[in-house]
Amino acid sequence: MKRRFALAAALVAILWAAWPVPPLPEVPLAPRVLDRHGATLAEWPGPGEVATLPARVETALLAAEDHRFRYHPGIDPIGIVRAARENLQEGKIVQGGSTITQQLVRTVRPRPAGLKGKLWEASEALRLELRLSKDEVLSAWANRVYFGHGAWGIDAAAQVYFDKETAHLSLAEAALLAALPRRPSALDPWIAPEAAMAARERVLDRIEALGTADSDELEIARAEPLTLRREAPYGHAPHFVRTLSLDAGDNPTSLDLDLQLEVEGIVRSTLDELDGRNVDHAAVLVVERRTGDPLAWVGSADWEADDGQVDGVLAARSPGSALKPFVYWLALEMQTITMASIVMDTPGSWGTTHGTWAPANYDASFYGPIRAREALACSRNLPAVRVLEQVGVANLHRRLEELGVTTLTERPDHYGLALSLGDGEVRLDELVEAYRRMAEGVVGDPAAAALVLDVLDDPDARARAFGVDSVLEPDFPLAAKTGTSAGWRDNWAVGVTPVHVIGVWVGNFDGSPMVDVSGITGAGPILRQVAEIVSEPGPMDFGHPSLVAGPICPETGLRRGDACPLGMKEQFLAGTAPTETCSHDERSAPLLISPEDGTTWCLDPARSPEQQAIPLRALAAREAEVSWLVDGVEVAQGEAARWVPTSGAHRVTLRVDGVEVGRSAIHVGP
Repeated sequence: MKRRFALAAALVAILWAAWPVPPLPEVPLAPRVLDRHGATLAEWPGPGEVATLPARVETALLAAEDHRFRYHPGIDPIGIVRAARENLQEGKIVQGGSTITQQLVRTVRPRPAGLKGKLWEASEALRLELRLSKDEVLSAWANRVYFGHGAWGIDAAAQVYFDKETAHLSLAEAALLAALPRRPSALDPWIAPEAAMAARERVLDRIEALGTADSDELEIARAEPLTLRREAPYGHAPHFVRTLSLDAGDNPTSLDLDLQLEVEGIVRSTLDELDGRNVDHAAVLVVERRTGDPLAWVGSADWEADDGQVDGVLAARSPGSALKPFVYWLALEMQTITMASIVMDTPGSWGTTHGTWAPANYDASFYGPIRAREALACSRNLPAVRVLEQVGVANLHRRLEELGVTTLTERPDHYGLALSLGDGEVRLDELVEAYRRMAEGVVGDPAAAALVLDVLDDPDARARAFGVDSVLEPDFPLAAKTGTSAGWRDNWAVGVTPVHVIGVWVGNFDGSPMVDVSGITGAGPILRQVAEIVSEPGPMDFGHPSLVAGPICPETGLRRGDACPLGMKEQFLAGTAPTETCSHDERSAPLLISPEDGTTWCLDPARSPEQQAIPLRALAAREAEVSWLVDGVEVAQGEAARWVPTSGAHRVTLRVDGVEVGRSAIHVGP
C-alpha cells in the first residue's frame, strides 16, 4: 500500500514537473497617452529586452527584492517564515515573502484569489524555474516590472528617470530604481525626492549588509546627489500625464493638445510681461463644465526649471476672495439676503481666539451701504464677512466640502469668519471643481447658483472697483472672480462660461510675495486670453427659468415706488422679491449718488486709467437732462456714466436741466 502510494506520488510529481509551462507573454507595449482627438500627448521608450543585467543593477535589484534569489528554487521558505513572524508581531501585513520568480508569475498570469492563489503561484514559480535559468527569470522580471511614470521594465525606467541606458546606471541610480517597484507613486523622485532618497539609502544599506559591493563604491553612491533628467520624460502636458494610471499601449484622455499648447504659450508670455515683479510661476486648468473632464492642464510654466516639476494645479494655497461667491450662494439659499439687499461696507472688528480681527478692503476704502450685487461683484471684504456671519462658518465649511474641497481639514471655528476672505488653503483643481458644481447646480439650489454667476458676469456692478473695460469683461458670457491672498503671495482668477470652467493661479512655489501683482493684473489676463480661445459664439447667459425679475430702488434695495425717479431691475429667487416700496419721489430723492463727497480713489499703477473709471451716478427725474462736470468741464451725460480719472483733487458737479444740484469733492491718488 505504502509502495503504491509512493509510486502514485512520484507519478504525480513527474506529471507536474513535465506539464508544459505556458510561454511568457511578450513584454508589454510602452504606454502612449492620446488626446481627445487621437493625437499623441506622450510616448514612453519601450521596455526593451535586457538579456543580461549589469552587475551593479542586479546587485541593487536583488538587495531590494530577493537577496536569496540565486539560491532558492522559486520560493523562499526562509523568507516566508521571516515574513510570517514579522506580520504576527505587528498584527498586520508589513512584509511579504514572495520571490522575484513569484512576482514574475503574477505579473504575467492572473492569480486566483485567497490561499488557493498563493499555492498556485508557488507551484508555478517552482515549475518556471525548472524551465528557465536564473538569468532568464531575472531578466524576464526586470523587463516587465512597473517602475512608475509609465516605465515598464528597467531599461525604460533608466531612460525615463535618468535619460540613460541600463548599462550606464551608477550604483546610486540603480539603488533608487530598485526601490521603486514596491511603491512607485509614494517614492516618485520628482514629487517626493526626500522619500525617494531615503528609499535609495535603505537599498544601499542592504547592499552593505549583504557585502555585495565594496565600501568605496558604497561611499561614492551615498554621496551622489539625486540628478534626474531635466526635460519631461514624456511629451506634452507632463504634470497632467503624471496624474494618470497608465496601461500598456494606448491611453486615451480628454485633454486637447492644441489648446494645451496655446495655454502654455499664454502662461509663458504673461510671466514674461510680469518680469521684475517677482513672479515665477503660474498654473492653469481648463475643464468641460458639464463633465469636469480636463482639456488643458498647465502645472508650471517650465517643467525643466529647478522647481518646474511642482504642479501648481494640485498645490494648496490661500484663495483670497475666490471663496466669496460660495458665501453669497448660501446666503441666497437661506434667504438671509437677496442681491438687492443693502449690506454695510463699513469698518468692523470681531473677536477671535487670536484676539481682535479688523479686516480691511483691498483698496483701503469703504463704500458704506451697498447692494449685495455690487458688494460681490466689486469683491468687498467687509460685506462678505457680514454675510458669512449670517450664514454661519460651519455651513460654508460644509458646502465647500460638498463641492469637493478636501484641504480645509481643520474645524470650522479654526478658520472663523476669515474663511470668507480665503483664510485656508485650496487646490486649483478643487476650486475649479467647486465652481463647476456650482455652475451645474449639482449641490445646493441651482437658481441661487445661476444668480451668483449672473452677478459675476455683470460689468455695471463690477465697474466701481474694476473699471469699465477690465480684463474680466470680454464680449462673451464670462462669470469671473479673482482673488489675492494676504501679502501678495497668491492670486487667482476663475471663470465660468456656458461650456467651460477655467482656473488660474499665479505666484511663487516658495511662497515669496509678488510685487503689486493682484488677481486682476496677474491671473486675470491669463483667464481672459484662455477664455477667448475656448469661448462659444451665441447669445448665452447665466439665467435660470425660476428666477423672477423685479424693479427696485438701487439706494434702498426696496421695491421701486411709482414716484421713485430712478429704478433698476434685479433678479430674485421665487418668493424673495421685496414687497415694501421705497418712499422716494422726484423732490425728496437724493440726487448725487456717486462719487460721494470726501472720498479718495486709489489708482493701481499696474492697470490703465480706463480700467479704473469712476462711476458717476445720479438720482433724478426720469425726463430730466443730466450732465456731469469735473473741475468745471463737462465730461459725461446721463444718470449713469463713468469718468476716466487723473491724479489730484477734483470737484465733480451734477447738473439737472442745466441747474447745479449736487457737488462732490474727491481726491484721486496713485
